[in-house]
Amino acid sequence: MKREVYESIKQVDTLIGETYLYAVFVAIIALAVAYVIARLIKWKGGKNDSSPLKRRIWFIGIGLFAAIYFFLYNIMVVSDKITKDPLEDKFRISNIIATLSILGIYIILGGITMLIFRRSKWGSISVFKSNN
Repeated sequence: MKREVYESIKQVDTLIGETYLYAVFVAIIALAVAYVIARLIKWKGGKNDSSPLKRRIWFIGIGLFAAIYFFLYNIMVVSDKITKDPLEDKFRISNIIATLSILGIYIILGGITMLIFRRSKWGSISVFKSNN
């Protein structure tokens, strides 16, 4: 089995573009997983309902896990396939930007959807409480 390597600027630029695209997919998938888990956590009810806190912890944990896993995968697996140091440095910077974009997309889309669905289990994660 031939090992794929990246030796030219064009190949690394293509790899960087793919990395950004995968970052968007990872953020959306992580958001979908967090939504499903939030829906699975039951309401406890009562004055001291801790279920929104559990949902918030899961939301934060899933977002951090997705970003850290994506970053480490690219550092350990993908950047080993780049043969030249300047190209590897270029990819590492792009990997950091892609990882930060995962967190940004995850938080922004998550926050927007939480505000839209304020009266649902998903909306209970939000730090902004509804007046009604």
